[in-house]
Amino acid sequence: MPKALHFLPLPQRRERLRRVAASLHRGNTRDLPLLDEMLRDAEVVASFNDDDLKNLILVVKHHRPDLALNLLTHVRAPKERLSLGNCLATIWSRIDINAAWRAITASSLPEAERLALRSAMV
Repeated sequence: MPKALHFLPLPQRRERLRRVAASLHRGNTRDLPLLDEMLRDAEVVASFNDDDLKNLILVVKHHRPDLALNLLTHVRAPKERLSLGNCLATIWSRIDINAAWRAITASSLPEAERLALRSAMV
């Protein structure tokens, strides 16, 4: 994360991440490098509830499916994780199935959920 953002209080870092996601949702891809940096802030990501994470995943999935998968591991509700995972699997199967398999295998999702994602891709 850029050092300037690290010293901001958590609510301001959360709001900054929301604004970057909103900018991406509007199609402004210039914020992608900043998004990557901001998602490395584990404290901010951990502070999001499942609804916030879902909204973030639905924006990020189009630009960086690998980051969306990383966010998916933070969703607490198994049903929600599976639903969002199936959405990601569908997108990935159209983009690069080999990269998707590698990312799913390397993720920290429970084994049953990784298998479900793989089966959703084929």
